Amino acid sequence: MENRLNDYQNQIDNLSQERAQPSDSDKATKVNAKLKRLLQTVKDKINRLATERPELFTNIGEETNERFDHIIATVELQATQMEMLQSEHNETQEQLRNEIQELQR
Repeated sequence: MENRLNDYQNQIDNLSQERAQPSDSDKATKVNAKLKRLLQTVKDKINRLATERPELFTNIGEETNERFDHIIATVELQATQMEMLQSEHNETQEQLRNEIQELQR
């Protein structure tokens, strides 16, 4: 009889532990909700930017994806321009150093 009670107690404990642990479905639901909130936040920020700075989105549709693609393209273009300017700056510095060395001779 005591063995049966112990078995039942173990079964109850196991079931309690299983219920205490979130299932994969619960985890997926929570992750999905977090992703939806994140996407909504990104969408809201892009739309706010488009409202506050419409000149940045000339000839761009109102779809968030289009605006996001445009932002990415703009950032990539600016990064390329910055690299070019840095390269030009470095070349100019090197030329000036060479000229200074020549003048010092």
